[in-house]
Amino acid sequence: MIKIYSVNWCGPCNKLKKYLDIKGLNYEVITVADNKEDRDEVLKISGQRSVPVMTIDDKVIVGFNKMEIDSALKELK
Repeated sequence: MIKIYSVNWCGPCNKLKKYLDIKGLNYEVITVADNKEDRDEVLKISGQRSVPVMTIDDKVIVGFNKMEIDSALKELK
């Protein structure tokens, strides 16, 4: 299961979603801009309030780091 915590105006968030789209992967997007509970969840899982935050199963990735994302995706498959 892949989840992305993001906001619509975030460049790295949009880049991450486009990267996963190109790879043909399904993911859930949680837009945190309007929901305090979702922002609190980002803080809980990542220790910070910045986005994007991505979870791939139990792996948490902060920001857009292709190497880290690809490594986690290999473990997913």
